[in-house]
Amino acid sequence: MLRSEEAVDYEKAREEQMRKNKERLLELKLPTAAAKVGQKKPASTRKATQRGVKRQKKQEPVVARRSMRVRGMTPSGEMVASESAGGKITVENGGFVRYTPSEPAKPTRKTGPVKFESVYEDDEDEATMLELLRGKRGKSGGTTSSSSTSAADLSDLSLAEDRCVKVTKSGAVHVGVLPREDAVVVAAGDKDGRIGLWSIDRTTGAQVNVQVQPHTSYSSGLRWCGESAADLFTCSYDGTCRRLDVSEGVFHEVFSSEDHEFSAFDVCAGGSTVFLATNEGDFMVKDSRAKDLAVKPFEMSHRKINTVHIEPASGNFFTTSSTGGDVGVWDLRKLPKAVCHYPHLKSCQGSYFAPDGSQRVLTTCYDNHLSVWDFKQHKAAAVRISHNTQTGRWVLPFRAIWTPSGDGVVCGTMKRQVSVYAAKDGKRLSTCDSEFLTAIPSRFFVHPTLPLLGAATSSGRIALFES
Repeated sequence: MLRSEEAVDYEKAREEQMRKNKERLLELKLPTAAAKVGQKKPASTRKATQRGVKRQKKQEPVVARRSMRVRGMTPSGEMVASESAGGKITVENGGFVRYTPSEPAKPTRKTGPVKFESVYEDDEDEATMLELLRGKRGKSGGTTSSSSTSAADLSDLSLAEDRCVKVTKSGAVHVGVLPREDAVVVAAGDKDGRIGLWSIDRTTGAQVNVQVQPHTSYSSGLRWCGESAADLFTCSYDGTCRRLDVSEGVFHEVFSSEDHEFSAFDVCAGGSTVFLATNEGDFMVKDSRAKDLAVKPFEMSHRKINTVHIEPASGNFFTTSSTGGDVGVWDLRKLPKAVCHYPHLKSCQGSYFAPDGSQRVLTTCYDNHLSVWDFKQHKAAAVRISHNTQTGRWVLPFRAIWTPSGDGVVCGTMKRQVSVYAAKDGKRLSTCDSEFLTAIPSRFFVHPTLPLLGAATSSGRIALFES
């Protein structure tokens, strides 16, 4: 055992060492750093918001399959002796039957008018959304500002936590914003044919979120248009194109086909004519004022057509992009031949005319480039923007869009951000990111006259960046 004098000296030495350690920690500011780490978790660990998720309606119960013995019935006595790969079954008594396994049944396609009815249980937002779309609140009709949103307007946007909402149950594959200024109304179509509608009152902050299901398969497009800009047109792989009549609360059937799966579409400014493209590369035009097709189906591409976009100034020119990498510019009056082609080395996911009437074409390709082509010059790409487009298997492909003024290009990144580039030289102007954007954004919209940028993800969430 230590003597009392030695014990006292040891205790003094231990206390002195503890004092020096504490001073060293304060010099390194480690206690302050530890407190900051404890206060805020890194963005990568933040869970996706559940805002917008509601209780689904109960589905019809599935009747379980029961054997004849369980049902109290006498079995036939026949037993399967063997089964071949081709589906031939031999029973015990020597006879045989041909059996071909059936494919899983596809959902029945809805025909005729489809009621605007929420998929949620006891959802009061259904009537509220219709009332909003009918223009009974705030300002009615379209926009009140004459200036279009530019790339500079998107340079200093932020994302609040309540502006990131789950609008569709599955991945949001198409998004669009109603061109009104008193209330922001966003529409999104998902992989299962649902259409989600999300509105924000910019005065009170009140939000409405509702989902309806006019289609039974993958949404292939949606667009706000018509004379009041409040008509919502939708299209789907189920072979139907519909228009929402807000006065009746019904999705009317514009066109339907049992022979085609529509993979892309666009609508003329007045809403009377729809351009339709298919998974097999066919193209057709339907004028709602005529009984028959204005342009009968013909093979436009050997592969799936991903986008169709009408040039806003003329209405006769339109551009298409395909999985085969071909981008074409067409004249409705000179079909079935293209005016020009813009070949790409890999699959092209998007092709859009500039909204300012300059007839420039913006394309998004898997060759890691966003390209701006000058249709008037019919030459090689005027601007090539190097951009990682390798989204992989589980993330929807990027589709770059124009800013409404036509001076900028908007596209998502693999870093969970949205980049804004200058259309004239491809220079990166700004980046929108936030800890609340927890997934890679693939589809986008920019409000025509307000500094609002929407980014949709493969989980069905939409983040609304605003100033």
